[in-house]
Amino acid sequence: MKNRLIYGFLIGVIVTGVLFLSIYIVDVVYDAFVLFLMFVGSYEMSKAIGNKFAKPIYPIIAIFISLGYVSYKVIHIIRGNGGITAFFVIMIIMAVVCFIVNMASPKLSFENVVSTFICMLYPVGLMLCFLGLNYLPGSGVPVNPFEKYGAQAGIVNLGIAYSPSTPWMYNAYQTGVFVPNYRAIAILATILCASGSDIFALFTGMLLKGPKLAPNISPKKTISGAIGGLFGGMIMAAMLFGFSFTGVMGLTGLNDNVAISLVLYLVLGLLIAVATELGDLMASYIKRFCGVKDYGNLIPGHGGVLDRVDGWILGALVAFLFITLISAIPGLGS
Repeated sequence: MKNRLIYGFLIGVIVTGVLFLSIYIVDVVYDAFVLFLMFVGSYEMSKAIGNKFAKPIYPIIAIFISLGYVSYKVIHIIRGNGGITAFFVIMIIMAVVCFIVNMASPKLSFENVVSTFICMLYPVGLMLCFLGLNYLPGSGVPVNPFEKYGAQAGIVNLGIAYSPSTPWMYNAYQTGVFVPNYRAIAILATILCASGSDIFALFTGMLLKGPKLAPNISPKKTISGAIGGLFGGMIMAAMLFGFSFTGVMGLTGLNDNVAISLVLYLVLGLLIAVATELGDLMASYIKRFCGVKDYGNLIPGHGGVLDRVDGWILGALVAFLFITLISAIPGLGS
């Protein structure tokens, strides 16, 4: 438990640093963070699957992640959207390449192809929405908070936060109409609500105990812990809603109407919490099926990277879909 707490604190410091740099300085820092999770997470999943089944062809997975990100970025810059489609096109191309490599090698079998494609889908494919959070609308044209602002302030970076008059806060009314900063909201809500769900589930389960949630998949999880996790996600969402009035960390309301904004925040927090618990159970099911205790040992007390972010992955998917949906409905998201 001591190692878990110490390294949990260090993880919190690292993630806080990533968020600060991404929101206030250059948002490519967030991209680099997600790419790191993709590379390491897919490697850990490859080892887990290879423990029981044919080993995935990891170099193909690594090439897929690299080309997928480049295609996502290029298409987004050119068109402003379509990055996700480009990423999955690269996935299809690399799946074909995997078949070709398999047919050309006497040492590989069809099972290697299947294992490789599974790793492309999970965790990499799902982590695509984690990356996509950084490309949601809201921040307008970003500027450097460390430089003086004038009428013609220089545009020097791609930070998420933006307000020429107050460089550390996002002004939702900068353009004269209410413009939610969906990007900052989605990123912060995913990480904080998922983490809040994990923490509340852990301590509620330890305190109340009671019937097991899924004893065949994760023997330590309880129903009381799962319920506590749902409240944890909503409490963190309520906290973010409170900060949305300040504009700090780029936060804004999700709607110009305060009551509607609060409801949307709470629903988002609840959905992320549900997704976090499902993601954790899914990852546990895969580990148990593959016969491994943890996906890795990179983080003492926590296991591997995938052990730490398994809930974030589905949480990011839900956040991305939720924000995309409300931003597309007139009058709901703005």
